Amino acid sequence: MNGPIRWKMAFLLLATFVVGGVTGAFLIMGSAKDEMLRNRDPRLFFTMIPARFGEDMDLTAEQEQKVRTILHAIGDELNNLRALDLRETDGILSRGEDRIAPLLKPDQREKMHRSFELRKQRVRDWLGVEDEQQHNHAP
Repeated sequence: MNGPIRWKMAFLLLATFVVGGVTGAFLIMGSAKDEMLRNRDPRLFFTMIPARFGEDMDLTAEQEQKVRTILHAIGDELNNLRALDLRETDGILSRGEDRIAPLLKPDQREKMHRSFELRKQRVRDWLGVEDEQQHNHAP
């Protein structure tokens, strides 16, 4: 093999590794983001804390029982607050959509509606409230 062909082969080999590395990084980042979103679910935070809190604080059984009750109450209050935030956010977005709609053509209204629904869904996902509401309304 002469010099130029050798350099081309080396470049292609290097390019293959770079493309593979970049592709792998994007795939890992996507799955890591999903995993982080699942692990940051605030509802799980207060259901998992009592055992860890009890171990870290070296609580007696009686203290642990009382602390567990308080931590569950905190979790319930936070769930209620998130549900309230979601209702208020949905109301604000709905009122905004209602004010904008008369200014748009029918096809533009449909696009706007989809855009607002997407934003509402993102807020639901971020607040972690929708799944709770579905469980509460399940037959």
